[in-house]
Amino acid sequence: MKSKFLIFSTLVLICISACTKLDQKLGGSVVFTPSSGVATSLLNGTYNDLTGLLHGQDQIFSLEENTSDESLVPTRGGDWDDNGVWRVLHAHTWTAIHGQPISVFNGLGKLESDALATLASSPTPAQADEANFLLSVSQFYFLDLFGQVPYRTVADYNSIKPAPVYQPADAVTQLVTNLTGIISRNALPASNTPNRANIDAARFLLMKVLLNKGAFLNRSAPTFNDADMQQVITLGNQIITSGNYSLTPNYFDNFGPSNATTGKEAIWSWPNNGSSNNGGINAGGINARWMMTLHYNSWDQQNTYGGAGWNGFSTVADFYNTFEGHGDATANTVIDTTQDQRIGGRFYPGVTNQSGLRPGLLAGLQKNEAGTGEVDRHGNALTFTPTVSLVETNPNTLEITGIRIVKYPPDYSAYSGGNQRNQLQMFRYADVLLMVAEAKLRQATPDAAGALTLVNDIRLVRGASLWASVTLVNNSNVADPNTLLAERGRELYWESWRRQDLIRFGVFLQPWALKTADDPKYLLFAIPSDQLIANPNLKQNAGY
Repeated sequence: MKSKFLIFSTLVLICISACTKLDQKLGGSVVFTPSSGVATSLLNGTYNDLTGLLHGQDQIFSLEENTSDESLVPTRGGDWDDNGVWRVLHAHTWTAIHGQPISVFNGLGKLESDALATLASSPTPAQADEANFLLSVSQFYFLDLFGQVPYRTVADYNSIKPAPVYQPADAVTQLVTNLTGIISRNALPASNTPNRANIDAARFLLMKVLLNKGAFLNRSAPTFNDADMQQVITLGNQIITSGNYSLTPNYFDNFGPSNATTGKEAIWSWPNNGSSNNGGINAGGINARWMMTLHYNSWDQQNTYGGAGWNGFSTVADFYNTFEGHGDATANTVIDTTQDQRIGGRFYPGVTNQSGLRPGLLAGLQKNEAGTGEVDRHGNALTFTPTVSLVETNPNTLEITGIRIVKYPPDYSAYSGGNQRNQLQMFRYADVLLMVAEAKLRQATPDAAGALTLVNDIRLVRGASLWASVTLVNNSNVADPNTLLAERGRELYWESWRRQDLIRFGVFLQPWALKTADDPKYLLFAIPSDQLIANPNLKQNAGY
């Protein structure tokens, strides 16, 4: 029997049958009696629902990045075709049957269901607010990606009746209420920071909700309420003045194998520690972040680490050229390492000396640890070029087109084994500074000086030149490097925020490299057809 609720709490309850009394009733409804340890098991299971959603290259990352001007996955001969599922995201030509949104929708449903099951299992106050936070994460992404939020109350969390559905205004109200409650109750222990739900993570998510509220309510023409912007600033200042965070001097220390200790910016991060389990939370397999972009032969032709990469994900010259010190990508000149460190090109201890890899945006000839130039599988110099197409056919160049991005310096102790120590950065301090700066610019009376100070604080630490002024966006040129939108791109690239930023800044439908101006329907993804059948309260988004 197909459940009429698209969130599968029954499966969760069956999985914990060893510690739960299950009573199966006619019609498929499951009732359980809480017992010792149930809430803990359910809560850990809820966290683990996020593992694939946030780490997988074909989940939230793909929907937020491959639909943007920062990322694309070219079809390279027979590689990465997959019936076109990757290239249609960047070109904004996907359809209602695209598998990645369907998978994400189902994953978010399970996350929401498991959070509700935890809340129904007599949790402690702290466990309840952890579950409430994870519930809000699920509902936030439902709203962001699909514009509709199926939900249940705790009392009927395992009902088989069709789930009610929040439309955007009610969804925003519910998110604000839930997150404000978490903050005001202050039940989450300080020891949760940054690897479990914590008060600052709730503040951060509430900032995201309020900053994007106008876009959630009207994606084609976002507006910004002054009271909301003031609250974003207040929440951000609470994080800024807490003394718990600071900008990390070496940008890539935020993402390397020791970022749990060397990074100073993690507000909420996935607790990878080199083992398969982290206090009940599974390892995330962060290796996809470098495997998906590196060439098959990158610095590992001897197969020392089990293969260098999958030779897929790339970026375009327009994005690369927004960085100071980018050189001339077309001529493959050396990056000027005296400029913005976020572009990469610098020696990174424990990585460059082992493989030659210099984390960041990889352009030009790639070299191994001995300084010897690498080659592709046809024997051509492995020189990543800015020229790239959505479909590559020339066998002499198809393996090397597209500038590559390695945001997370590889952990060679477990390069491709799934137990890397790099903690996935989900909420980061630099984003707080940029959100506050944006809110200051969007106030009824803009505080341009205050916004500029925050942006220059970041640029100073990153080695970029200081700005004399700051503006939000250039509506006629998405790639204009002198805007706050561009600064968000340089600071937060490949951290799964770009699609949301482009929509909020009003330029998601503008043309950019390998994408023409397009249909407003792509401001949302389609509701999966099986979910529409299962739940008549869901309505297909316009245009699908």
